[in-house]
Amino acid sequence: MDLSIVILHHNSPDEVSENLQALSRAWLPLHTEVFVVNNGKKGANAFIPFERNFKFDLRFFEIENLGYPQGNNFGLRMAAGKALCILNPDVKVQPDTFRVLLDYLEAHPKVGLVAPRLRYPDGRIQDNYRVFPRPFDLLVKRTFLRRFFGSRMRRYLMWDKDATVSEPVDWLTGAFHLMPRKVWEVAKPNDERFFLFMSDVDLSRHIWEKGYEVHFVGATEAAHLEGRLSGGGILDFFRKKTLRIHVLDAARYYLKYAFRRFPKKSPSGCALPRF
Repeated sequence: MDLSIVILHHNSPDEVSENLQALSRAWLPLHTEVFVVNNGKKGANAFIPFERNFKFDLRFFEIENLGYPQGNNFGLRMAAGKALCILNPDVKVQPDTFRVLLDYLEAHPKVGLVAPRLRYPDGRIQDNYRVFPRPFDLLVKRTFLRRFFGSRMRRYLMWDKDATVSEPVDWLTGAFHLMPRKVWEVAKPNDERFFLFMSDVDLSRHIWEKGYEVHFVGATEAAHLEGRLSGGGILDFFRKKTLRIHVLDAARYYLKYAFRRFPKKSPSGCALPRF
């Protein structure tokens, strides 16, 4: 098997259907398998049209919702591909997305994780490449403080980066991750202590710590229909379950890495993850 793709969804069969149609129109390695894993409403996979003329091996699974990392690990543990991909259901790849990314990994053996440029439906580029977050970065991003700390957000979200340039970054958001199997085996499965957020930061950090690099690849892109799950301000903390989960996952992340330096070879180098 050349490529394994895991599409984890939470009761979103329409998004998965569009995702699969985009995959069917894209270049894929000859031997590609796709695992559609639903951890939402039981039976949601039954609403995804199954086409026998897909050019990849397609399998469906229904599991209990124990979190985003656990759901992706469920698929990745079955995967037989030389390259492994986590692909959110609301992402639609372009015809050349996987060709460019796999060629990039082949040409850069020290790279352990890549993602393409992601574009919103209105044409804006998503900031799916970021600097390792300090606690204050997340606080500013989620509250009224972002009005007063624009330069802090500009640094954290890398607003000045040219999105056509491929280069190392601290971490890549989890909507699209592609890595060689050997790297996943070295970095270990996603940490299931997280429920929904921060596992992408954690994975990128592990990959840097294991001597591999994390790269954003600006030579190709995919469409992302994302609605921010963790958006909101202080008042939303009491109204939005996902925001409360984000706070709890962030606390778990900072307790895990308390007083540890960022990976030495990452762009953030030897900086301490201070407030």
